[in-house]
Amino acid sequence: DTNANLPAPLATNESFYIAAAGKNTPTAYFGGNIDEVRVWDTELNVDQLRYVMNQEIQDNAGMADGVVLPTAITRNDIAAIPWNQLAGYYPMTRYTYTNTKDESGNDIIGALRNLNTVDFQTAPLPYESAAAGSWSTASTWLNNTVQTIPNALSIIDNATPVNWNIVRTNHDISINTETILGYQRQVLGLFIDSNTISVNGSTASRTGNALTVSHYLRIDGKLDLNGESQLIQTLGSDFDVLSSGTLERDQQGTEDLFTYNYWASPVGISNTTSNNNSYTVPDIFFDGTNPASPQTISFLTSGFDGTNGSPIGLADYWIWKFSNLPSDDYSEWQHVRSTGTLLAGEGFTLKGVSNTSGAVSNEQNYVFDGKPNNGDITLSINSGNDYLVGNPYPSAIDAIQFINDNGTSTTGTLYFWEHWGGGSHVLSEYQGGYATYNLSGGAPASGNDPDVGTGGTPTKTPGQYIPVAQGFFVTSLNSGTIEFNNGQRFYEKEGAGSIFVRKGNPNAPTASSSRDNRTKIRVGFNSINGLHRQLLLTEDSRATPGIDWGFDGELTEDQIDDMYWMIDNQKFIIQGIDVVNKYVKLPLGVHTRDSGDNTFTIDDLINVPNELEIYLHDKETEVYQDLRAGDYTINLLAGEYLTRFEIVFMNGAIVLDNDNIEALDTNIELYYANANNAIVINNPSLEVLESVELFNILGQSIVKFDDVETIEHSEIKLKAISSGNYIVKLKTEKGEISKKVLID
Repeated sequence: DTNANLPAPLATNESFYIAAAGKNTPTAYFGGNIDEVRVWDTELNVDQLRYVMNQEIQDNAGMADGVVLPTAITRNDIAAIPWNQLAGYYPMTRYTYTNTKDESGNDIIGALRNLNTVDFQTAPLPYESAAAGSWSTASTWLNNTVQTIPNALSIIDNATPVNWNIVRTNHDISINTETILGYQRQVLGLFIDSNTISVNGSTASRTGNALTVSHYLRIDGKLDLNGESQLIQTLGSDFDVLSSGTLERDQQGTEDLFTYNYWASPVGISNTTSNNNSYTVPDIFFDGTNPASPQTISFLTSGFDGTNGSPIGLADYWIWKFSNLPSDDYSEWQHVRSTGTLLAGEGFTLKGVSNTSGAVSNEQNYVFDGKPNNGDITLSINSGNDYLVGNPYPSAIDAIQFINDNGTSTTGTLYFWEHWGGGSHVLSEYQGGYATYNLSGGAPASGNDPDVGTGGTPTKTPGQYIPVAQGFFVTSLNSGTIEFNNGQRFYEKEGAGSIFVRKGNPNAPTASSSRDNRTKIRVGFNSINGLHRQLLLTEDSRATPGIDWGFDGELTEDQIDDMYWMIDNQKFIIQGIDVVNKYVKLPLGVHTRDSGDNTFTIDDLINVPNELEIYLHDKETEVYQDLRAGDYTINLLAGEYLTRFEIVFMNGAIVLDNDNIEALDTNIELYYANANNAIVINNPSLEVLESVELFNILGQSIVKFDDVETIEHSEIKLKAISSGNYIVKLKTEKGEISKKVLID
């Protein structure tokens, strides 16, 4: 037990500084590898837990500085503490009988109780490796018999791992998923002086582990991230520019030699002068066919086809970028090849190595090896331009945080290319499209109707987390910068919410809504030419019926057939709206190249109440098709239909009782007088009337009268009408009134 004779209780409003666990909170500072110190807070009258940082401190020109971590680190939590305002500092290096000396200069002797033995200081500051082995094995660490090991469980609850250790390694060490520690390891500082730390995992089973460094990292050996393992550095965490080692991380692309993937590198070239370095693709990109022994890729500078030998060959003709260039201008793509330079945060394209059977769905493993990117990374973008960018870190990033961090410079929608077929290098024969993601959620690319059975289909819907090395497009809203930062980094394995958009196993996990409880409706369209488009509607109180930054995702493609939300006469793939109820009408636009049958359907309903009705309203035929009951198929002439169709949540052709629609507050009485064969309108308030229309029970218009006279009482005579149930719809200046009537 370690106790100190602290000063007498402080006077009211008197304060002093401390140094403990990187926290500026009232306590004394104990040096060494003491993990926890309890100190009585005399003002709050509570026993408070305080932490120490596994490093001693020193008087540096009157300020308290750590001895192990560089004093210039961004998160120097004790940098503002004057040495003369320490209440006490006991590094345990000077011991006399039962006392330890206070090195703060205040000469407040610390009394040590319950000592059984006395020895020279042997606790390494920080923790040091002693042998190759597992991180969680005691024998891996120096002096393991007399002290805890990194990430040992807290003595407070014997369940929470200590995450403020400083660690130095010189041996091959593995980090594995543990029963107690799970898949997370977090340290305050980490020095990899030599050899390799392997963070283990499996690509095949989508497993991995997370290594988080909160303050400082230096790599002079190697950090090997296997499977879905990732390195996270939090906001303010520094990567030492003098690091001479590298980080290695696998990622999988499509094997097919005709198929593009969009990439970005989590590493740059290795040097000891700068971080977030630019690179050529051969600098950092390797053949990972055998992940345990990556090979240098043969970059082919002539021809268009890659090769799947050993090592593989990649046709460098297909390495392109699109860096801050005018939107929708295909001719502006910049040829990078194997000699061109890419910046941290920029994306690039690349095709695969094989056209054998199944190559479109098969994966090719690649290895990134270089100096890991960290901290703030920015790219300039001009108004009206697009930029192919990508996740620049060896961890996933949160797309929502990225969107919000770039609120002034981008439209708030991200576009992910998925190339699923075509079997050709000819642009017009590509089968592919852009999946979309924004604050409303994700929508897949437009592709072939899976029921048609010809060609490929998209299988990926982007999730909230963008995987390691994934490239994507952003579109500028204003001139400014595209910003990546450590606050966007997150540990998320590929699967539920983190999708690398490549053609893969259709049974592989795709984005789910397990973390999103908003109402979502996915409306589908199957065209005459076998194309399928899915639109997303999301209910979110932050959105409006108009165009909303970050919630409405604009259509950026030109397909031969397509469907889209129409918002303020513009075309969108994703729409956010504040409320979904029976009074909402959502216009749809459609165009087709050829005449023939086209089908509207529901692809998916997520968190949608069972009682919510969903109809496709064809305003030309006045058909209201209940999409929950079945699809709506209509034969259309080739052309564009921007005002004909809408999604509504109430059957406007059928009113289930004899009362007026609740949405309209009016004194008008509307009914059918069988004796006179007339529609009767009593209008005592002289509401302005516009038209009257009669529909059969299928929603088909029978007769319509425009320019209805605005008088107190009017009767509109009808010719012979077959008996049965009908709907009378009266349009007024204030809205519409519908009435179900029986004609005898």
